[in-house]
Amino acid sequence: MDKTLKPREKLIKHGPKVLSNSELIAILLRTGTKDKPVLKLAKDVIDILSSIQSLKNISVFDLLSIKGISHAKATTIVAAVELGNRIRDNSLNNKKEIETINDVYDYLREDMEHLEQEHLVILCLNIRAEVIKRETIYIGTTTSIPVSVKEIFNSAIKVNAYGIVLVHNHPTGDPTPSISDEKLTKKLIDAANILSIKFIDHLIIGFNKFYSFKLERIVEI
Repeated sequence: MDKTLKPREKLIKHGPKVLSNSELIAILLRTGTKDKPVLKLAKDVIDILSSIQSLKNISVFDLLSIKGISHAKATTIVAAVELGNRIRDNSLNNKKEIETINDVYDYLREDMEHLEQEHLVILCLNIRAEVIKRETIYIGTTTSIPVSVKEIFNSAIKVNAYGIVLVHNHPTGDPTPSISDEKLTKKLIDAANILSIKFIDHLIIGFNKFYSFKLERIVEI
């Protein structure tokens, strides 16, 4: 491969998969500045990320902290990332079938294990175990989420769900449940029984591992 090719030329000739992360970002930035070539500017963007996965959570203000990144460049990157997220989410929500709790983990781990705040997600399933709705109910602090049981089940009731799986992440990377996690799970099981909605499991995602309340039998589901 000709190493003298610029990122756009390389993409046209060889396709996007051969480009490095910096080269892809350079295409979005379009130009550098008088003092900084576009590839160096792109590398500065990479350098503020803990990993390439954290790009999906980057904000305009994060990008504006980099010398040479204008509002136009920052909003272009954020918009491109969001478009990619929406394309992926639409694909994931296309009747994804959940047969085991490992399917839930595989389904959500890429999106959730590197988040810096706790996110609470509900998966609503039909009787064929297909995901008919995925919704982020809450985004909390680094350590906790204020939860309303009523709001969690409102999401399921609206789509006439047969069952639900609750999923949240622990930004510390340790998926061991807290006392509040146990209390919440018990409340949700009781509410599900009253509403005749099957409470399938509560999954906590950490780094490269997860905790399942059903598998661990910490509460009876």
